[in-house]
Parts: sequence; structure tokens; C-alpha cells
Amino acid sequence: MTSRVLSKISNSAASVPPLQVETVLPLILMLVLWIAFTAIGLSKDIVFVLVLVIGQSFLLWRNLPKAAFDLGKIEGRKSRLLVWPVAGLLSLAAIQLLIASPLFSQRLLSAGCLFVLIVMLLGVRREKQVMDRVATGIRSTTPVTPPVSLLRVNALFAAAFLCINEMLIATGSLTVWMTCIAVLFLVLRAAYWFVVLLVLPSDDTNSANPA
Repeated sequence: MTSRVLSKISNSAASVPPLQVETVLPLILMLVLWIAFTAIGLSKDIVFVLVLVIGQSFLLWRNLPKAAFDLGKIEGRKSRLLVWPVAGLLSLAAIQLLIASPLFSQRLLSAGCLFVLIVMLLGVRREKQVMDRVATGIRSTTPVTPPVSLLRVNALFAAAFLCINEMLIATGSLTVWMTCIAVLFLVLRAAYWFVVLLVLPSDDTNSANPA
């Protein structure tokens, strides 16, 4: 039993996906812009908000095609529904630039984490019914391993990011926040994949249902 657990942990650690260019690029971009803008004497508050908004916009632009494609497969021509979340995110970016308050932008990230955490916890309440329905649908078409819910994993990491973000805010240093958040993102990404691989069945790593 112990050897099987250790083997599972070892295999999960070894199977964490390597970093890709598109994952690291936003972080490098944000750090380079932070250093460049502060070096020419711009206000740290303005630079912080600007760099954060640029990073958020880059992530939106990078993930938008995949989101549209996935939604198009499920909802047909309803991928136009993405207009509303995109408009909302662009509005938040404009509000951040207008207010130009680092604390507001930092707390906006905390609010996003809190929203995800609440959604995941609400999902856990109906997890059994949803997973039973999904498993029944799968069994009716092909005899594969039932999907695994990642609601608790997502909730755990949303809570972790929320707590660490608030700890970094408490330091009062924008430089510390900007530097640590990049490292934090990479560490949490590796930890997230490790935990996901740990909870997935060993014989079927494609059966996840990341809600």
C-alpha cells in the first residue's frame, strides 16, 4: 500500500507538464515592463496598474480563441455569448486605469479568487448529482472510467491564491508583490497539476472534469 502511494506521488510529480512559452511570456512581459517603466521615472502606482492591465489583456487575448472554439463546439453558434464576458473584462481594465490605484487592482484579483472559490464550493454541494449524471451518460456510450471532479482542487487553489495575494498586499511593497506574484504563479501552476494528477485514476488521466 505504501509503495503504491509513493509510486503514485512519484509518477504525479514526474508527469507535471513542462512550462510552455505562452505560459511564461505574460510574466516576463509584466516584469520587463515594470522594470522599464519605473526606470524612466514613471510613478510606481501608475506603472503597477498599467502593467497589471496589460498582463490581464494579454491573457484574455491568448485564451479567447480557445474559449470561442470550445463554446462553439458545445453551443453551436452561441459562441457570440463571449462578447459579454469580454466586454466585462475590458470594462474592468478601463476602470482600473481610470482609478489608477494599485490596491484596487490587487483587491480585484482577490475578489476574482473569492468568486471562483464561492462558485466551486457551491458546485461541491451538488457534486454527487452532477457527477452521477455525467458518469451515466458516459457509461451509456462507452465503458470508460467515470470522470473525476476537480471542484475541491480548484477551490483549494483559489483559496491559496487569495490568501497569498492578501499577504503580499499586507507587505505594502509593489515591487515585492510584482516579483513574488510571478514566482507564485509558476509554483501554484506546478502544484495544481501535481494535485490534479494525484487525484486522477492512474489508468485514465483524461477523465477529469475541471469545473
